[in-house]
Amino acid sequence: MASYSIEDEGKDGRWGPLFSRPHYYGDVVRKLFVAGDAVMILTYPFFTEKIFFSTTISILVIVFIGAIAGFLSPRQKWASSITFIISICALSVFEYHAATALTGENKNLFSLFFWTNQVLAVIFFMSLYYSAKTIRGFYSNKT
Repeated sequence: MASYSIEDEGKDGRWGPLFSRPHYYGDVVRKLFVAGDAVMILTYPFFTEKIFFSTTISILVIVFIGAIAGFLSPRQKWASSITFIISICALSVFEYHAATALTGENKNLFSLFFWTNQVLAVIFFMSLYYSAKTIRGFYSNKT
């Protein structure tokens, strides 16, 4: 079974005009989600005591984000809407952790916890932007 990306769609007439929209950024969002998941998987064992979610919830969130990334398709408006919501939540959580890592007695600009959360916040900010553009493209009349 061959896999296709949005760049291939419309080139052979399979998908029709709906899926040749210039405002579909699901592939970008998918890559950002996978990158964010990879960072979370690699760094979570080092920060378990600093994260206010339980280990079970944290792992389920990582799995959920990866699964949603896999479901992204130009045919699935619901998946693009969910990526928008996930991006808002993830950006909020990671920026909160980054900001609190530099408050009080913990003002250490060289903290790995701070930089990991800041990188994750930027990744999910970019996914928020591209998710919003995709949703806007689904509901605009332009092709």
